[in-house]
Amino acid sequence: MNKYLNKISYYFRNSYGIDKLSTHLYIAGFIFSLFRRSATFGLVCIVYSTWRCLSKNKYRRHRELEAYENFISPLTRWFKGYKSSIDNHRYYKIFKCPNCSQKMRVPKHKGRITITCKNCGTTFKGKS
Repeated sequence: MNKYLNKISYYFRNSYGIDKLSTHLYIAGFIFSLFRRSATFGLVCIVYSTWRCLSKNKYRRHRELEAYENFISPLTRWFKGYKSSIDNHRYYKIFKCPNCSQKMRVPKHKGRITITCKNCGTTFKGKS
């Protein structure tokens, strides 16, 4: 048994391995394979991800990973910004300057306060 394991490990010693793109392809493939109409596409995703993991062309797989990360980074940034705005909504209230439309964040539960815009200097009252 040990002899076969050594042969397998020797064959896979220079393979690329699993990365973020391969993981996401495995997950997408599994999800797509749950549905009847997209099962073939799910199987293709799983096979491609396995091929990427076993590939010995590390330079090309790394370039694919970089292209994927460049594609997915705007979506990730938007999601993180949206999540932080939801988290901040609990503690802060957002006001818009009536003069220049600059958004300002003030703490909640402070009563009626006077707000001064840092952009144009306009003051206005608001309830936080």
